[in-house]
Amino acid sequence: MENNEQFNDPTMNAAESEAVFGAPTGSEKAFAILSYIGILWLIGLLKAPEKDVPYVKNHVNNGIVLTIVGVAGSILNVIPVIGNIASAVVGLACLVFAIMGIVKACQNTTFTIPLIGDKFVIIK
Repeated sequence: MENNEQFNDPTMNAAESEAVFGAPTGSEKAFAILSYIGILWLIGLLKAPEKDVPYVKNHVNNGIVLTIVGVAGSILNVIPVIGNIASAVVGLACLVFAIMGIVKACQNTTFTIPLIGDKFVIIK
């Protein structure tokens, strides 16, 4: 299994992740956590040398996907009743997935967003 494929394995725990990629440094962990807070994923995307670390790339990719889905959910709010309900569901799902991602980043593990994370890979 190639390192990139292994890194996106949602079943990989902290020990396996550290064995394959090494333990993330404090700044890498911070960038991974920031990736789930609004548009702050830009920091992890642009800050060298952390932007080249697969651990940070994984969490930044998730942050980008959640931002895109959140914006799309907000646009649904324009449709009167059904759009408001759909927007609320999408917003709640994004919040739950962001919390899950932050917890996984704190545990030094990778995370793939359920349902959509493996279908949208922005950063390779």
